[in-house]
Amino acid sequence: MTILKKYNFKFTITSFFKGVIVFFVLMCGFAKSISSQNISDSLVANRLNEVVITTGQINENSLSNSVLKVKVIDNKRIESQGAFNLQTLLCNELNVRINQDPLLGSSLILQGVSGQNIKILLDGVPVIGRENGNIDLTQINLNNVDRIEMIEGPMSVNFGSDALGGVINIISKKPTKNNSKVSASLYAETIGQYNSNFEYSTAGKRIAFQILGGRNIFFGYPQTEESRVKIWKPRLQYFSNINFGLNIKNGSLKLNTLFFDEKISNKGEAIVNSYEAYAKDEYYFTRRINSTVFFEKKYNSFYSVHAIVSYQNYRRIRNSFQKDLLTLKEELIQDAQLQDSNYFSLWMSRGTVSKKNKNDKFNYQLGYEFNNETAIGNRLALQSVQITDYNLFASTEWKPVEKILIRPAMRFIYNTQFAVPLIPSIHFKYDLQNNIAVRFSYARGFRAPSLKELHLQFVDPNHNLLGNPKLQAETSDNIQFALNYENKSNKSTLVIEPSLFLNHIKNRIDFARLQSSIFVAQYINIGEFKSVGFNLDVEYRREKFSTSFGYAYTSISNSVLNKNTNERYFDNSQFRANAMYNFSKLDANINLFFKVNGKLNTYQYDIVNDNYFSSYINTFALFDFTLTKNMLNKKMSLTFGCKNIFDVQNVQASFISGPHSNQNNSALIALGRSLFVSYKINLDWNKK
Repeated sequence: MTILKKYNFKFTITSFFKGVIVFFVLMCGFAKSISSQNISDSLVANRLNEVVITTGQINENSLSNSVLKVKVIDNKRIESQGAFNLQTLLCNELNVRINQDPLLGSSLILQGVSGQNIKILLDGVPVIGRENGNIDLTQINLNNVDRIEMIEGPMSVNFGSDALGGVINIISKKPTKNNSKVSASLYAETIGQYNSNFEYSTAGKRIAFQILGGRNIFFGYPQTEESRVKIWKPRLQYFSNINFGLNIKNGSLKLNTLFFDEKISNKGEAIVNSYEAYAKDEYYFTRRINSTVFFEKKYNSFYSVHAIVSYQNYRRIRNSFQKDLLTLKEELIQDAQLQDSNYFSLWMSRGTVSKKNKNDKFNYQLGYEFNNETAIGNRLALQSVQITDYNLFASTEWKPVEKILIRPAMRFIYNTQFAVPLIPSIHFKYDLQNNIAVRFSYARGFRAPSLKELHLQFVDPNHNLLGNPKLQAETSDNIQFALNYENKSNKSTLVIEPSLFLNHIKNRIDFARLQSSIFVAQYINIGEFKSVGFNLDVEYRREKFSTSFGYAYTSISNSVLNKNTNERYFDNSQFRANAMYNFSKLDANINLFFKVNGKLNTYQYDIVNDNYFSSYINTFALFDFTLTKNMLNKKMSLTFGCKNIFDVQNVQASFISGPHSNQNNSALIALGRSLFVSYKINLDWNKK
């Protein structure tokens, strides 16, 4: 029996506020008792001074001054973890669950909210191309990433639809002024992963140029001679990025073009008889092209303008072949149901005008956003469909006294297919003392159904899935409360960050079976969804040593669960412990990354029997060890380590791990234990 059931806990705004009040009183008393000791400001944490972008904050946008609670993962952490795509990085993040699908890749759950409601941005530009409602995290390469900023909870006021559950903004590296650089890296892992990357950049007083590219090869896993079939499908990825920047008076103009190409091979079992030997193979081809223009300019000391204009094109093609295993000749299977192609394009533009003066009590920001998405494909009932929305938003920051910052905001959306209510939010920050900050926020969320959810018609031997043009948009309410305590001394820094959250989503969209057919499912609005949770992060840093601990507890409930199962609430907890030690004389550091994912209780839909059943994934732990050695004044570095030390692959479960997996007694979690090595060379010089 869970704690929630024991005390007959009910999700209500009133009970949540009562919990916030009790939590606030206890934590303030705790923080004041600790802060009574002498504190020196001689050690300033770089993490808190780092400028954050994703908040869209008007003034004083350092991490410590941000009115929103932001998680920042910097480039040093990415490299020390040996992470080369977003999936390998987020596996260690607290309050994040990663789902695996053999063909659709990896997706995430944040605060109990699924990936369809999590908006992923590249330098503020939304990533399109969702399969089964999710962006494949393995397609997001980290070779040119400066840092990643994560904000949990609705960010619809700042970023519109799909930001109902949170935002992950991936921020690229920029060329350094009056500097040129050449770099390259090689990565190899015993599971069959081999990566190579290169970069050249140069920047003068007015013009900057950067070009980079790479190739990632994964040969599939496990590697067995007995079978052609791989649980983890082979992938071949190519990617490149070209940036051109021009500095103008009090501003800049930049052009960024990104290219990504991927091939996934799904090889079938060999069929051998007296007359022939053949197999049926599938290939999935994905291509992304993204071109974006960034403009920013300051007018006098108080006003600034930022604008983005972007075009994206996403293509995914599936081809099915019959392969002769004797001659190795492939022949396209002449069955339209086994071949399909989908094309998505997005035109978007966002612009803001900000007035910011640190000496004024009022500052403001006005903005617009335009999105036009088009989809073409044989999985769509109408072959070609599009949806457009026009947005106006505004926010103001009011500082009535020195220690209080209040930020109300509002977004108006006109959508060509849905009536959208006004989207408000309000964020509050109170500096209780110099080293104690309290944050409270309420935000409204909105997500329009995707073009696939509206118009899908996916029929083949394995699928019969339909869209629903009568779907209603999802809306949500989110409440968050967080306390930040930082104790600095001459030699160490201690940071304690407890927080609470509540998500309440209405008109949640999911699959349900049509009553007229056993095997046909359609998107419907299933009702309400709620998640509530508690997080605690503790970080301790010294000159040569740092460690962090975290605990997260999340409980979810929804109307379908309450109606169709005997369960009312499903609980999940996570624990994380990371540590780093630096050998200054050797210019090397050791890193440990450890995370326990508690038993995940949830529910899934059984299309054959037309009911929802309780499912679960048992507890598992992921543990990585890495060692990094810098050489030649950091011009070269060597990182090696062991990933998944506990050799977690499949975990006991009653669960369907993805649309391309069957219900069984195990869930697909991770590849086996592996060793990896990464070598990087970085040569830079100043331009005279």
